Order: sequence, then structure tokens, then C-alpha cells
Amino acid sequence: MKAGSPPPPWLSLDSLLNRGGSEAAVGLDPARTWADLAARREAWRAALVGAAAGAVALFLEDGFEFSAALLGAWSAGRTVVLPADATPATATALRAQGVHLAGVFAGGMAPPAPVGLVAAPTPRRLPDLPLVVFTSGSTGEPVAIEKPRRCLDRELTALERVFGPRVAGAAFLATVPHQHYYGLLFRTLMPLVAGRPALGAQLKLPEEVARACALAGPSVLVSSPALLKRLAGSPAALETLAPVRGNWRAVFSSGGPLPWEAVWRSQAALGQSPCEVFGSSETGGVAWRQRQNEDQPWLALPGVETAVDEGSGRLRVRAPHLAEDGWMATEDRAALVEGGFRLLGRSDRVAKVEEKRVSLTGLEKRLETHPAVAEAKVLVLEGQREELAAVLRLRAGTAPAGEAQRRALLAELRAGLAEAFEAVIQPRRWRLVDEMPADGLGKVTQAALRGLFNEGPAPQEPTVLFVRRPAPGQAELGLLLPPSLYWFQGHFPGFPILPGVVQVHWAVAQAARELGLAGPCCGLQALKFQRPLRPGQSVTLGLKARPDGQAFDFVYTSEAGRHSSGRVRLG
Repeated sequence: MKAGSPPPPWLSLDSLLNRGGSEAAVGLDPARTWADLAARREAWRAALVGAAAGAVALFLEDGFEFSAALLGAWSAGRTVVLPADATPATATALRAQGVHLAGVFAGGMAPPAPVGLVAAPTPRRLPDLPLVVFTSGSTGEPVAIEKPRRCLDRELTALERVFGPRVAGAAFLATVPHQHYYGLLFRTLMPLVAGRPALGAQLKLPEEVARACALAGPSVLVSSPALLKRLAGSPAALETLAPVRGNWRAVFSSGGPLPWEAVWRSQAALGQSPCEVFGSSETGGVAWRQRQNEDQPWLALPGVETAVDEGSGRLRVRAPHLAEDGWMATEDRAALVEGGFRLLGRSDRVAKVEEKRVSLTGLEKRLETHPAVAEAKVLVLEGQREELAAVLRLRAGTAPAGEAQRRALLAELRAGLAEAFEAVIQPRRWRLVDEMPADGLGKVTQAALRGLFNEGPAPQEPTVLFVRRPAPGQAELGLLLPPSLYWFQGHFPGFPILPGVVQVHWAVAQAARELGLAGPCCGLQALKFQRPLRPGQSVTLGLKARPDGQAFDFVYTSEAGRHSSGRVRLG
């Protein structure tokens, strides 16, 4: 733990708002103590007390500063909003609702100047202010969900009852953002209220996970199904993680279903079967399981009651951490079994096309029976008429070598569907990808899937999924490479890859936009192209300005590792 004194006892969120400091380390960095956290909290409180009234939206990359801002905003009597991103569109929408912006938003409130160390303040009696989080938007536009602070305390208490003993004495490492409700609970609040150390940075690559775990010793990994699938399925990642296999005390996964193959591969790679947590932004945590067999049922968290609606088969939930009393209906179909329940798929995965109802889940499962298909997503495209579209992630080594093979593969898939589905309710449009488009938590969203079918001239720019600014003179951009990109056409037939000159061109354009480094490219140094970038991939572009302001370094990375890097000198 590398702390100077024993950790504090269990703390409610209210007590954290009034807690003074000590010299014990609050995270993995011994230079950041509870006294520092109290000082930063009071700096944020003072800044927000002096600002105009209204809710405040927080978006900060560093977990320590985010914790201080969250507690400071509550101490200032502010409702806190946690948007999923800090894009200009999000900022405009929040400002239109009278919400103040703080953190990395363009034009938002920057972290306030430090204040001196503070003693415990006079206890403040604060209203039960809500935290506003958003649904992931996987079925449409994100929806704001209010979480009163008392509900957060109750949910954290339930999680501690289940998971506290297994994570005692371990450091929390996370590959998910704290802007999402799951990340907020497990990455930030769960270690904070129990005085456990947590790494402030979000980890992205297997090398970062292994390095942090080696330094921390006994560790907890807060992750997502998408990343665990990639970690467990990559020989390079397995080799990287092998030295720290014995350090893990728990591995958490939430945000979507975790395939059985990923469960047992994670067991082999991390020495832990993941603790899967089922819930949503609306319901909070509902149940958990640590599977030893594929069909193991879900166990309700302490205080959570579950039932199944007889008519629709939908799961209903009642829990102390829900804002309203009574039962809440979910969109998940379930069956009660001894000791818990089993999930049977989403009830809202039924579409109506040409006046005929069709199960999108059924179409996906049928497509996934083909030996070349690793994962299928079917969606409804709305235009002059509704039509179905399919996005298929193919298994390694099965990608068509040309247009003739692509047509042959699609003919096989359509023939397979014809055995169970009428022609009118079969997908009319198709995309074959190496990776499903996903957000920061690894969720495959409807918006990203629809983006693969945009009509009109072939785009020449990637889709920007997020922008982060971890430090002055640095930026990180999440980019999705649509298969329809102009640059994939003819480069090369049967095996499209993104040209290196385009990667450099994008880096120069984004350095001008995000770092203010304008000017033509006058020279390249240390240029390396290590892995090709393929249609459908999600990749992170990292930019870092050189001290002279006339050059910058760039690097393209993904879960597969580094793709390309270099230094650009500007004129």
C-alpha cells in the first residue's frame, strides 16, 4: 500500500465531504496524501461557491483530481453531472441547460489554484444532492439518470459486503473511465470510502496493466468485457501479463455480457475468474457471479429483490439503492432459478420490418453459427424505409481476399438465414470488420454501428470517438476507421490497410487542432510502421509537443499494441 499509516475506517460519502487530512497516502503515489485530497477538495469548493448557481459537469482524466472535484462540488452544494465525453457537441448541450463546465472542456473551469493544507472543517449539513449520470446510449440518445447521494452510499455498502474481504489490502487498477457509472463506483468511490489505494490513470494497454500491477503488488483489475476478451485472446498480451499472474486478488467485469470463452481464458491469463457484475445506470448493481461453469446463475446483491413479470418475462428489481420505492422493470428477460436467476436476452431486441416482427438477437445468433463469423450485430437503419443491416466481425484468417470471395461469403450467410427467416426480414446491407466499433468502456453502441453505413462520398477522415488531454502539450484521440474510408479503396485490393502517409497527415491535422501546432510538415524522424491499420478498427492517436514548439511525437496504438509512431517537424 506504501502508505505512512493504516488506512482510515469505512467512510460514508458525507463523512468524506467533511474529513480533514492525514499524511497517509490516498493512492499509489505516496506524494498524494489524504491531506492533499482535503486541500484540493476545499479549493474546488471555494471556486464553486464563488461561481454562479447551477449544476456543474465534471470531466477530468486524473482520478485523484476527479475525486477532489466531485467532493468539492458536493461540499459547495452543487449537483454534479458526469457526461460521457467532453466533445463540443456535449459542451453545447450542457451549456444550453445552464450547466457549468469544469475540467478538460474547451472554455470550462480549470482546476483551481492550490490552497494550504486544511484541518477538518466545521461539519456541514448538506442536502441529499444527486449525481447525474447517463445511460450508455447503446439503444439511442443517452438519457440522464439522477442518483441521490444516499443511494450511492447504500450501493457502496452492499458492494463492500460482497467484495470487501477479497479486495482487502489490494490496490485498484482500472481500464474503464470514471465518467461511466460502473467506473465511478468501482474505480473511484469503492476504494475511496474504504481507504484503499487506487491508480489515478486509466490503463489502456496490456503493458500498462502489467507494469502497474508489478509496482502495486496485490491488485484489483476493474475492466470491461471488450478488454478482457482482447487480453485473454492475445498471445502477446498473455506473455506480457504472465509475470504478474499471481498478483491479482479480483478482476471485475461489467457493461455487457462476457463470453464463456473469455471467462476461462481470463482465468488462465490472470489467475482469476472475473467477478461479473450485472446492472445498469438506471438500476445500479443488481447481481453478480464468478463462473465455474457456463450457465451459472446470477446472485442478487445484498438487499436486492428480483422477480419476473409473468406476461413479458422481463426482470423486475427492487433495492434500497434505487431512488424510488417499489419495483423497477428492466428490458432484460430472465428466469428465476434456485438461488438466483438466468438472463434470457433483451426484451427490446425485437424489431418490426415491413410489418413483420423479427428478433435481432435471433438473426445475430444464426449468423454466428457460420464458421467465419466471430461476432454479429444486427440493427435497423431508418431512411425512406426501414431495413436491416449486419456488421460482422470475422475470425482471424477468414477475411475475403477480394470482392468475389466477399460475395460468396455473403451468399452463404444469406442461404443460412433463409432456412429460418423470410427474405423480407433478412439484412440487406453488410459490413465486415476486424473490430466492432466501441466506446471508452468497450460497449458496442448503435451510433457507432450506424456510422459504418453512412451514405454519400467516401469519408476521408476517421470518426473521433473521444478527445483527452492528460497534460499540457499532450492529447489522446480515440479514432474509428470506417470501412468506407476513401483511403482504403485500392490500398490494397483484397487486404485494405490505411496508408502511412495518411496516418502522418491525420497526426499533423490533429496536432494543429488539439495542440495549436500549425505549419506544414517539413521533416520526419524515427518513423516506424509496425502493424497495419484495417477497416473497422478503433485506435488511439497520442500526440505530444516537443519543448521547442516546432515538432511533435505521434503514436497510433490499439489493444493489439503499437501500430505506428514518429516525430514530425513543422515549418
